[in-house]
Amino acid sequence: MALLEVHDLKTTFKTDDGVVAAVNGLSFSVEPGSTLGIVGESGSGKSVTALSIMRLIAQNGRIASGRILFKGEDLLTKTEAEMRAIRGRDIAMIFQDPMTSLNPVLTVGDQVAEASRLHLGLSKEDAFAKAVEMLRLVRIPSAEKRAHDYPHQFSGGMRQRVMIAMALSCDPAVLIADEPTTALDVTIQAQIIELMNEMQARLGSAIVLITHDLGVVAETCENVLVMYGGNMVEYGTAKQIFAAPKMPYTTGLLDSLPRLDQAGARLVPIEGQPPNLLRLPPGCAFAPRCPYRMPLCDEPVPLFAFDAGHVARCFLYDPRAEGQRAATPPGFAR
Repeated sequence: MALLEVHDLKTTFKTDDGVVAAVNGLSFSVEPGSTLGIVGESGSGKSVTALSIMRLIAQNGRIASGRILFKGEDLLTKTEAEMRAIRGRDIAMIFQDPMTSLNPVLTVGDQVAEASRLHLGLSKEDAFAKAVEMLRLVRIPSAEKRAHDYPHQFSGGMRQRVMIAMALSCDPAVLIADEPTTALDVTIQAQIIELMNEMQARLGSAIVLITHDLGVVAETCENVLVMYGGNMVEYGTAKQIFAAPKMPYTTGLLDSLPRLDQAGARLVPIEGQPPNLLRLPPGCAFAPRCPYRMPLCDEPVPLFAFDAGHVARCFLYDPRAEGQRAATPPGFAR
């Protein structure tokens, strides 16, 4: 049985202009000890998915429908008190910006120790000792001394290490990392990813890695979920997604990456703009930007299955598309 399962999740937000469908029918699962990468442009629903799992949606938002199963139990039926017991203990999250996530008036040691006191019932002294141990594990030099420092005394990379130490202090079964390497230089990014992999190997946690960095995904994730317009448009193993993408949007993301074997070549951007979530198209959300758009794309798009769990939401693989395609995508195979 999967450790974490999301079924037909729909999360909406009320705005002055109307209701925004930020996540629109998303389904996926995460196995114990595995790493799932969730990728897509800004506004595709990646972070809202993570916040929905944690039940931390803003006041103007709500989870309209769906199920979020953790070890077979639906988190959407839990009371707030029950969710507080689960957050940090069973499911932990590393947020995008550690500077805004850390309390500026508390030492980092006290902040890392808080989870151990709340969830493990440790005394103040034992919890602080465990916090020092966790800071040492995430390779913060002079951890015993630095535990008494405040967040502003740490660099961006070191603050991210503090967030990892905090998230992993109670040995959670699932770690959700939302853009954990954003705004860090390439060397520090590599160190943070290596650290997360080491901690996963040590604890056996499942990781949901939310990122726009496809290089990080290729290096660290077994499975990849591509989001667009609040829903999954392609899912498969990293090898399937990178070697044989099926959805034109996935192909566009990969084509927009610089490649060492094509030095000097121009990058190929995805034309157009991401969809307005207030007014999503009736069919494929990517259709207005897709070079292979056809009349079928105005219908609701099902998932088409390929090899070993590889699926894509695209009418290119529907037999009815044969006479409607304006062009044949490179490498297209039914």
